[in-house]
Order: sequence, then C-alpha cells, then structure tokens
Amino acid sequence: MASADGQDMGDLEVSVRWRGPAAVVTVGGEIDLVTAPELGEFVGGVLEREPGVLVVDLRAVDFLSSSGLQVLAGAHRQLTAGALRVVSTSSITSRPFTTTGLDEWISLFPSVDQALAGVAGAGG
Repeated sequence: MASADGQDMGDLEVSVRWRGPAAVVTVGGEIDLVTAPELGEFVGGVLEREPGVLVVDLRAVDFLSSSGLQVLAGAHRQLTAGALRVVSTSSITSRPFTTTGLDEWISLFPSVDQALAGVAGAGG
C-alpha cells in the first residue's frame, strides 16, 4: 500500500490515489484510539484537495473502533451528501456502520469500482 502519497503509521497503513475527481484512500491495519487521529490527519489532507468523491477502502482493516467511525463521520460532514463512500467486504468493518446506523448516511460498497460507479471521470 505504500505510495508517494502513503504513510506508515505503525499498525496502520494509508495511501491515496486519484481517479479523476475522486480520491481513493486505502487503509490497512488497525484503526483504534491510537491510530484514528493519524488517519484523521491523513483524510483531512486529502479533503483539503477538495475531491468530488472520497472513497475509503477498508478491505485491509483488521479492527475498526468507534474512534475510526468518528473520523469517517467527520469526513462525511465536510462533504456533500453521498460523496463519502466506504468499501467493506468484512463484518469487522461493516458491522460498526450498521450497528450505529452510520450506514444510513455513509454508503457501503463491496468494491472500489462499484463505489466509483457513476462518478464522471473516475473510470468507475
């Protein structure tokens, strides 16, 4: 997951790639009380570049705490409705969304391509 725009944050790896107006942030490892603030800073830096859509790929995440949900909810508040899309194929990452009701505001998708479907210029 390392890239020119990637960071290794101990138990967390984060990178971003752009597909047209969409930023795809790929996260791997554990999102907990220690790593969530660092993830928040990374996502904040991406949001400063004003993506039309932000896709957060959580397929390589082993643990997602409420602190991680707070980071994503904060990103959701900074974007227009429907612009934050989360990719999850595991109950480890999807269950926190469904049990808290966040899936009512933040859409979950099984793949990055499906999350990007309908985004002009994203090739998805």
